[in-house]
Amino acid sequence: MKKLTKKEKAFCRGFLERGSIAEAESFAGMSKGGSELICRDDILEEIERLSQLQNKSLKQLARSGLKRLAMGNIADAVSLISMKDYDSETLKNMDLFMVSEIKRSEKGQIEIKFFDRFKALEKLNDDCESLENTTPFYDALMMGAETLNSDANGN
Repeated sequence: MKKLTKKEKAFCRGFLERGSIAEAESFAGMSKGGSELICRDDILEEIERLSQLQNKSLKQLARSGLKRLAMGNIADAVSLISMKDYDSETLKNMDLFMVSEIKRSEKGQIEIKFFDRFKALEKLNDDCESLENTTPFYDALMMGAETLNSDANGN
């Protein structure tokens, strides 16, 4: 298999990010040719490879976000309640990741709602359990071969 050019690699990234041949061509600095590229096996393999990497990254990002929701510090959000003046610089530096909603009542009081930590922990636990119950591909293949072998031998 020939090595992809820089433009071809850029086309693959552009297609994965945008889902459009025309936009992928533009992203790669090409005026045309994307329709032919998208039909090549090596291009499709590269798009699939990039897609798998992206999915791994997104899964890890989701796990990190859940951990942060489940165990993050709420000190900044709580200090927000007692603040009199809100300047944008102070707010920019506050960690409000766990906050799902902020409201100001008619009386001027601030109400803060947080994401449900327990639900985040449950989701993390579910993900861990599903990983523990996953049989690696090679083990599953070997178990299938053993089953076929024992069936062929009449066991």
